Amino acid sequence: MTALVITQTLRHGPVEGAKVAIAPLVTDGPLLLGSAWLAGALGERGLGVISLIGAAFLTWLGWETVKAQPPGIEPGPPGSVWKAIGTNLLNPHPYVFWIAVGGPLIATAENVPLWLVGFFGGLCGSKVAMALGIGHFRDRLNPRLWRVALVLLGLAMFGFAVAFAVDGVQTFMEPAAG
Repeated sequence: MTALVITQTLRHGPVEGAKVAIAPLVTDGPLLLGSAWLAGALGERGLGVISLIGAAFLTWLGWETVKAQPPGIEPGPPGSVWKAIGTNLLNPHPYVFWIAVGGPLIATAENVPLWLVGFFGGLCGSKVAMALGIGHFRDRLNPRLWRVALVLLGLAMFGFAVAFAVDGVQTFMEPAAG
C-alpha cells in the first residue's frame, strides 16, 4: 500500500495518493469478516489463494507503474480508489493481521471505538501525510529523477509480487493441517 500511495501521488498528485491512504477505512471491515471466514473455512490454503491472486494484481500494478508517463501526460482516470481496494483485499498480510492480532485485540478491548479510531488514525493518517509531503515535491522533480522513482517503485511491486507468489505456492506444497 505504501508503494501505491507513493506511485499514485507521483503520477496523479497528493489527492490521489490520499485516496489510496484511506482505503483501509473501506476494506478493513470486509477484511476482518473475511479473515474470520478464511481462518475457519480455508485456513492456510485460503491465504495461499489470496497470495497468488495478489501476486498477479501486483504484477499488473508494477507494469503499469514502470510504463507510466510524466505528470500531466497520463491518459484516463487514475483509478486510485479501486487500485487501493484491490491491493488491500488481495494482500494476505491484512488477513493475517486481523486473524492473529486485530481480531483478538478487538475481542478483548475495553473501548473498541477508541481503539479503532487510534488504529485507523495512525494507519491512514501517516499515509495521507506521506502523500501530502510527496505531493509537495512532485512537481519539483526533474523528469529523469521522476522516471527513476517510478521504475524503482514498479520494481518494488514486482518484488512483492514474487514474494506473494512464493508464499502462495508454499501453502500448497505443505501438507494440509489436521
